[in-house]
Amino acid sequence: MSTFLALFRRQWAAYFFSPMAYVCLTVFLAVSGLSFVGVVMRSFQDNLVAGDLLFGSQFFWMMALVAMALITMHLFAEERRSGTLETLLTAPVTETQIVTAKFAAALLFFMLMVAPTTLYLPVLLALRAGIGSVEAAPLLTGYLGLLLVGAFYIALGVWVSSLTRNQVVAAIVSFALMYVLFYSEYITYFVRNPVLGAVLNSLSSIRHIMDFSRGIVDTRPIVLYLSGIFVCLFAAVKGLEARKGS
Repeated sequence: MSTFLALFRRQWAAYFFSPMAYVCLTVFLAVSGLSFVGVVMRSFQDNLVAGDLLFGSQFFWMMALVAMALITMHLFAEERRSGTLETLLTAPVTETQIVTAKFAAALLFFMLMVAPTTLYLPVLLALRAGIGSVEAAPLLTGYLGLLLVGAFYIALGVWVSSLTRNQVVAAIVSFALMYVLFYSEYITYFVRNPVLGAVLNSLSSIRHIMDFSRGIVDTRPIVLYLSGIFVCLFAAVKGLEARKGS
């Protein structure tokens, strides 16, 4: 446990020595705030529910995908480019500890980034007369969905970063994969195979997050994301083990 904590603190501190972290925080909060204002203004005409106000903005999710790609792009790519990964692999630590510590630090940073959005809740309560009832359960399940989606995509970014030494390549590939998975239900409009269409619908994160934000908790997406986290981190560990053995 002490080794894991040391690796975690190393990665956590690295975020705050990088200007990219502050750029991500600032731009994400600016975009999410503006999109929230826009959705609230629209809600007076369209009668949107509170979950839609917090999690229904396309701008919010687009910026979240970009931020997650930027958060994870350097985790292994920069270590490989600078040559510090070889030093880390020869230290008395396991590949599992390295991967999980980096994943935990990235996930915690993502949670720190989205935490200020909870300040929108008092605004929703103040506008209750204009937007209808504001129930606690859909908002809590909405944040549960946000956490699951974020954790899975960060694990995906960890795996992609472990495959390359170029941060830009890692960011582009991660964002592309996240984008396709998030909006996979829209691909069904171009797919004639009903089985493939059903698979794409079941993988669509935007569908899952909207269900969660309306208080609909289905165990299938929970199992999907937890399994995806495990598979991505397992693949990253095996990649490091193969690199260490070569």
